[in-house]
Amino acid sequence: MNRHRRRAGRQLLREDGNALVEFVVLSAVLLIPALYLVLTLGSVQSAVFAADIIARDSARIHATDADPDRAQARARDHAHMVLADFGLGAQDVVRVSCSDDPCVTPGGTVTAEVSIPVPVPGLGPVLGTTGPVSVSSAHAAPVDRYRAVP
Repeated sequence: MNRHRRRAGRQLLREDGNALVEFVVLSAVLLIPALYLVLTLGSVQSAVFAADIIARDSARIHATDADPDRAQARARDHAHMVLADFGLGAQDVVRVSCSDDPCVTPGGTVTAEVSIPVPVPGLGPVLGTTGPVSVSSAHAAPVDRYRAVP
């Protein structure tokens, strides 16, 4: 009995620290892809928020401004500001369509459609500034039925 105890004690003393090495290697193998996934999902989610904000506000700008050129400039500037706030490159991402001509015809509808290409973190040099993912959003804003005709 004593002999078995000594033998078990010697086997415990021969542990070379393999568990620590295994833990470090496995945590690196599992942690790095998980971290990259979180970063990528964060980029996609920020683009989704930006697309939603830009679509809603661009439709509202065009539905309320009587001057179409000024509305276009305001919507473009607003889109660039929102894209910069979310860390996305300034680009023209808005397409506006109107149910009537001009856009501010009382009772009409203005629809803004936004499409934003999402850059993938760390793969910019490989994929360029646009990534394989693109998010889009659309919003329709009614023009006030009782608005004065310009």
